[in-house]
Amino acid sequence: MAKIDKVLCPFCIFTSKYINLTITDEGFYICPGCNATFSYEELMQLYSFTQFTYELKDSKFNRSI
Repeated sequence: MAKIDKVLCPFCIFTSKYINLTITDEGFYICPGCNATFSYEELMQLYSFTQFTYELKDSKFNRSI
């Protein structure tokens, strides 16, 4: 399994605190600021949510003349 070197805590980002997670010997990521613990899989799921984009189609607002 891959390890990520520098990851910001997803919880602390909402409070405008940019704290890097530290890696434990067991492979978990711990935030020294709020003591939240994440596994690699949880971080990848949180990251995948940030990669979604939505395309709005305004076709119902177009008027045909």
